[in-house]
Amino acid sequence: MIHLISSPARSCLGTAILRKQLSRRGSTFSRTSLRSDAVASMPLAEDKPHTHTLLILGKPGGGKGTISGKILADFPSFQLMSTGDELRQHVRNQTAIGVEAMKYMDEGSLVPDNVMIKLVINDAMEAIKTGRSLLLDGFPRTLEQAKVLDQNLNVDLVVNLSIPNETIVGRISDRWIHPASGRVYSYSYKPPKVKGLDDETGELLVQREDDKPESALRRLQMYEDATAPLVNYYEEKGVCQTFRGTMSDVIYPEVKAWLDDQLAEDKVGAYAS
Repeated sequence: MIHLISSPARSCLGTAILRKQLSRRGSTFSRTSLRSDAVASMPLAEDKPHTHTLLILGKPGGGKGTISGKILADFPSFQLMSTGDELRQHVRNQTAIGVEAMKYMDEGSLVPDNVMIKLVINDAMEAIKTGRSLLLDGFPRTLEQAKVLDQNLNVDLVVNLSIPNETIVGRISDRWIHPASGRVYSYSYKPPKVKGLDDETGELLVQREDDKPESALRRLQMYEDATAPLVNYYEEKGVCQTFRGTMSDVIYPEVKAWLDDQLAEDKVGAYAS
């Protein structure tokens, strides 16, 4: 097993963040206010007490999915919003957003930010109506997207996973898949029963082009160029905490402790009411 490189220092911003969150309660701009030209025609949901929007940042292959799953298990008030999954569902269901997105996808173009914002806000409102907090995965990916998102939905908790590049390249390049089913294997922690063959069908496993070491390095550089500036953006807002290490099982207890601290305000409010 690979051991933790360093554990994150406990956030010194906790008290400041708590004061800021408490001050928001007296503000006319609620933490789940939704507003922008992209969604001007959408009805606004009433703000629910103690709702949050949590974003997980980290390099591709850095364990965001694993950490997200642990958060959902320990904090059931959060509802996962994976924009990739949400987009595919809208396309399958032929919703208005799905039809609009499909036009770009058919042309081989990226779905523009305003369409993605509409998707996020549309699905976020459904969760907000029930008083659920949100766990965002996959959006925003750039500083520009984050600024547009801020006009619609307030991200007040950010977990940044800082994993060494060599660890990620090793993980990704060790990954093999069964194309027909999507089953994923790793020779370091989940090897097939027979080398090179799928456990259930006996068919050959393949390595995706994106999972080859040279491709993994390119993806990491793209992340550094486009997404890494988000860390500074949210740190300046006082809502981001970085966690460093190589193993999700070692990092997560620190993530949970930080979230417990940040969400302690909710418990105080619940007792007071």
